[in-house]
Amino acid sequence: MNWNEELLKLFDTEEFADVKAPVQKKTSSDRLVNSFLEVVSFVEANNREPQEDGTINEMTLARTLSSIRKDEKKRAKCLPYDSLGLLQEKEKSIDEQLMDLFKDPMYDTPSEVQSIFEVPEYMKKASIERPDYIAQRVVCKDFEEKYAAGFRAVHAKLKDGRYKLVKFKDEHLRAGAYFVVDNILVLLAKIEGVTRKKDYKLDGRTLCIYENGLQSDVLLQSLAKAIYTDGYSVRDMTLSDDDLLKKRFTVTENDIPSGHIYVLRSKSTDPEIASIKDLYKIGFTTQTVEERIANAKNDATYLFADVEVVASWQVFNVKAVAFENLIHKLFSHVQLKLSAGDSNPKEWFIVPLPIIEQAVNYIINGQPIAYDAQLKQIVLL
Repeated sequence: MNWNEELLKLFDTEEFADVKAPVQKKTSSDRLVNSFLEVVSFVEANNREPQEDGTINEMTLARTLSSIRKDEKKRAKCLPYDSLGLLQEKEKSIDEQLMDLFKDPMYDTPSEVQSIFEVPEYMKKASIERPDYIAQRVVCKDFEEKYAAGFRAVHAKLKDGRYKLVKFKDEHLRAGAYFVVDNILVLLAKIEGVTRKKDYKLDGRTLCIYENGLQSDVLLQSLAKAIYTDGYSVRDMTLSDDDLLKKRFTVTENDIPSGHIYVLRSKSTDPEIASIKDLYKIGFTTQTVEERIANAKNDATYLFADVEVVASWQVFNVKAVAFENLIHKLFSHVQLKLSAGDSNPKEWFIVPLPIIEQAVNYIINGQPIAYDAQLKQIVLL
């Protein structure tokens, strides 16, 4: 009896169909292969391929895998160690196969019949305007040296309550501020090339540092949209209200001056005007206030009388007309109705000065408000 043949017959039965020799992982002293084996280990541990938006280590593995797949020589070298099929050529999708089919010269359309397939201009959809440049996240080379400690400090302060996550507002977009976007802590390190868009919002390229060691130069308004969609601002709860106001209204190199909002009191001797308590003119000028009122006594806008400046603010980053319209709309129901010669001055309102001051600050701060004339109170909406 030939025992070898009998054993082979025995192992060839159905009972032993699933019995296979254990697969041993290959090893190599080659640096490229070892890098690929690290990718294999990651996929085995996480049941997914490494992604570039993950940790620094995961990003490195993702780039290693991508580099090997794109280089046929590297792919061939690592293929014997590919126990998971990461380097196997993927079968083309139906769409890709169809595209290859229609690229065949056999399907070229003769020029003489091509016109019947052409779509008239009026039926064509306008092409979508695509940006010339799209911000990408890349490795921040000086992350550990310049930024890591700051992120650790923010996390510690969030944990002990000194910092809080608050609802995002556009006014929070300042260099040095931290935000949370898609559950990742982000530092807005710089804002450069600030311009005003058609909707009068400020925009520019940023330097954003992410806590996973990446950085990007995303547009300021793109960052704002991302935070609005799924994020928060990080607020320092140890600052007093005065500190916050000072920080909010401190002028930086990125701020664009818009002009001055001013409040005037009439010096008119006309009893009809002089007898009205809390009568003020509220206006906006891109000049200095002094230049604007220089000829007040000859101007119907100023009721043909000199005026006294009782308050003024220099404002930044707002459209003059929009700001003025907001103020006038807010106090429209207490607007003075009168005629001055052939004119009808519309910027005079019967409202206490402290209320005007509150309103200006709320509008600058982006807070929606209304005015209750009976209570003489600003109402927060």
